[in-house]
Amino acid sequence: MIKQLRDYLVLPDEISPFEANYLARMNRISWVFFALHLPVFVAIAWWNQTGPLLAAVLTGVGLIGPALASRTLKNPRHVSIVYGFTSMLMGGLLVHFGQGPIQIEMHFYFFVLLALLSVFANPMVNVVAAVTVALHHLILYFALPASVFNYDASIWVVVVHALFVVLETVAACFIARSFFDNVIGLEKIVARRTQELDQRNGDMRVLLDNASQGFLSITTEGTFSPERSRVVDEWLGAPPANAQLSDWLRGIDANTADWLELGLESVREAELPIEVSLDQLPKTLHRGDQTLRIDYTPILNRQGQTEKLLVVFSDLTSMLEAKRAEARQQEILQIFDRIMANKAGFLEFWEEAERLIQTLSAEGSDPVTSKRVLHTLKGNCGIFGLSSIAELCHELENRLVEGGALPTDTDLQELDRRWQELKRSLDRFIGNRKGRIEIDDVEYESILTELIAGAPREELAERIASWRFEPIERRLETLADQAKGLAKRLGKGTIDIALEAPQSLRMEPEHWRGFWAAFVHVLRNAVDHGLESKVERSAAGKPEKGQIQLRSWVADNEFHIALADDGRGIDWERVQEIARSQGLPDDNTRDLMNALFADGVSTKTTVTELSGRGVGLSAVKEAAEAREGRVQIASEPGRGTELRFSFPIHQLAPSTQRP
Repeated sequence: MIKQLRDYLVLPDEISPFEANYLARMNRISWVFFALHLPVFVAIAWWNQTGPLLAAVLTGVGLIGPALASRTLKNPRHVSIVYGFTSMLMGGLLVHFGQGPIQIEMHFYFFVLLALLSVFANPMVNVVAAVTVALHHLILYFALPASVFNYDASIWVVVVHALFVVLETVAACFIARSFFDNVIGLEKIVARRTQELDQRNGDMRVLLDNASQGFLSITTEGTFSPERSRVVDEWLGAPPANAQLSDWLRGIDANTADWLELGLESVREAELPIEVSLDQLPKTLHRGDQTLRIDYTPILNRQGQTEKLLVVFSDLTSMLEAKRAEARQQEILQIFDRIMANKAGFLEFWEEAERLIQTLSAEGSDPVTSKRVLHTLKGNCGIFGLSSIAELCHELENRLVEGGALPTDTDLQELDRRWQELKRSLDRFIGNRKGRIEIDDVEYESILTELIAGAPREELAERIASWRFEPIERRLETLADQAKGLAKRLGKGTIDIALEAPQSLRMEPEHWRGFWAAFVHVLRNAVDHGLESKVERSAAGKPEKGQIQLRSWVADNEFHIALADDGRGIDWERVQEIARSQGLPDDNTRDLMNALFADGVSTKTTVTELSGRGVGLSAVKEAAEAREGRVQIASEPGRGTELRFSFPIHQLAPSTQRP
């Protein structure tokens, strides 16, 4: 314990050049500081009539010690200790010559000086000062009490003063030692880390050369050293003499070269931490079909300043291609799984997606149409697991919404390229998709039984003709599967979905394809916006599983489709706020419902690859109205929302329309 205390209070013998320079400067400043006490103490003594001449003599005597120490002692720490003793001597003189009504307040100067001594970063300076002031109070209390107190103080007053000195000395020693370890000793820390970095850089160079990685170093101005690994020249070509890295790279990737120049300017200015500045430098370099990753490591000088940067080039081409191949394989598996689960539903999605891509590529597409098409295509591809298409659509949508830039020919070519790759995979699975009708075993057995039983030819013909139409029940089952998958992706867990649809209801697939493609927006909103998380549902006293209901029915010569959830309901106040901000009518419930279906209105505060653009509901309303339909909303805060779409009965298949 004693050894630990001694090691803490007594600094290591080694004095670094930085510490020596620092203490020499502090000792010079201290000499000036204490020399200024001479005229001040003379003035105080004159004011209090305690002997100005004596004040001049005693203060001058007190200055002899540090003057001799500065000239004779070679160790700057020893000089600092002398200043620790001198500081308390000056405090004692102030209290003596400041006798009068505020003499006791003069004691504060002792505590001020004890704190200031921490700048020497040496706990022993504070210890010497504390011992000095303790002896001063104790000796003068008995020998000359008027020099310490302006009243008849007891010995316990001296003890109380001593306790305060001890408390401050402990804190001052901690500050001084921390200052030494973390600031004065910084040079040692930097030197140690620089040595470690040099060793690591040496090992890295051997490793990178053998791993066929590009290695070179540059100054903060961008000029690189002649030493570099072999593959740098193989990848980038031999650089001209005394060239800068940005000039060398400009002929390969101008964008990376410009970015590098700006980033190096931040490194040179050194206003930001080096890690932040390095993070602003370009991370990749594109050379034809080759993609290189660029990593930077700072090389520090002895002053801890960034002198050079170690630059490492790594070829990511194979890795990125492998990731793309893996992503393509995942998408192909998604296609296979979807076909196995619901071939007809997937093929309908596929044909609608192709139509959307064609619409997007049509000449003269306006921003509103392009935004809706991109949003619908993105959402549907996301639900069916075609992430490469969904991500590209999300990127194009961001540029369109944030900058008003329509997809360029290059963008559309890339979209078509990715789509054609998937299309070739789909063709391998199912071949020709035209001119086929598929029925399940139950329907097959039923029609065969009726045929054997001699059912009327007209009825049989009508049933067979209806095979070209899609049962609405099957469509709702497809939507239910999509909702369950979406809920898991969004972290909503397992949800319960109730379906209600007469088996007799059928619709012509081609006519309704656009509506079902847009209806997916309603489904996503119900899962993403409507249903709460498990924690929120539990707090609201709801079942842990979210509830969604999908219904279709015929009533009053109309055909209805409804989707209801038991989620949080629509935030009508938020809708009204957004409507006002966009200059839309918001006076009554009808106005707010109309606003909800307007482009750009979304109650979600963040945009994701699934929702948040305020495009989906306007798209589904437009699709419904194109089929002579209308939409109604019923929502109750905390209880849920229902969207109901109503269409004339003649929009259904002919067999459904018959009473």
